[in-house]
Amino acid sequence: MSININSRKFTITSPSRLHLGFYGLNDNYGYSFGSMGLAINAYKTRLSINPTKQFKTNISKSYINPIIKYFKPANLSNVEINTLSLPPQHIGLGSGTQLSLCTGKAISIIMKKKLNIDQIANIYKRGLRSGIGLELFKTGGFIVDSGKKTNELPKPILKHKFPSDWKIILLNDKSLKGSSGSRERYFFRNKNNLSSKNQNLLSEVLFRGIVPSLLHQDFTNFASNITRFQRITSSIYRGEQKGVFLSPQITKIMNYIKNFDNIGVGQSSWGPISYIFVESKLHAKELVNVIENKFKVYNNITLEIVSPSNNGYKIEHA
Repeated sequence: MSININSRKFTITSPSRLHLGFYGLNDNYGYSFGSMGLAINAYKTRLSINPTKQFKTNISKSYINPIIKYFKPANLSNVEINTLSLPPQHIGLGSGTQLSLCTGKAISIIMKKKLNIDQIANIYKRGLRSGIGLELFKTGGFIVDSGKKTNELPKPILKHKFPSDWKIILLNDKSLKGSSGSRERYFFRNKNNLSSKNQNLLSEVLFRGIVPSLLHQDFTNFASNITRFQRITSSIYRGEQKGVFLSPQITKIMNYIKNFDNIGVGQSSWGPISYIFVESKLHAKELVNVIENKFKVYNNITLEIVSPSNNGYKIEHA
């Protein structure tokens, strides 16, 4: 099948995400995992698609081949697909899922096939544990998913816009990478690290604390419950990291600010990306100044103030 896109050219862009944790790893109620996450307006994945005389791409074959195999036979000899921006991999931003979905969606458009996002996710074997990356690709905002049942993708329980005035300080330790691939799969196949009592407590904190405080835009309760959730869920990862945070330097920063008023802290997925929720941009700037002045010698640590993204992927035609 040879596709002629003639003069058509477009870009596809998706937000990054923070994975805020699993609330139900066991399957006591028939569903396992269950997670929450937030799209952020930073570290976007952006691809350009342009007509050309021969196929060109700077994207790894591991992202091109699955969708091509699905459409086989397919001939992309007259299109160029390139990444314009990508988040760093394996630091907790969901870069693999976003690149998979962007690539799959772009090529399905070129092939004039109406694949939905769930179909593309299945082609790339995404959503094996969490549905957060898929749903945030669709809509952005704050998502709580239903957990996993057999071979079905997780379904969204809650999709809600996140208050745009609330800001997030991202901390990254550039010297570290989080777990991924076979190591991550092995870990979750042997997930016996969280007691039933704590797993039940996570659900309670999420549905009695985090979700209501978001719906009521009650930042103080949101922040305290996010921090409480993260402290409980960190016991899952004791075999991989010593505490809430993968990075020892980020741990020292978070210990220093833990008694500051009105902040919520945690780590995204396997890290090292960690976050501090604050109620305003002014508060974010003040706190960044405090951290930078106190920890000047931490050359591997970056701090960045970002906003939530209440929009999912975007396609723009030239």
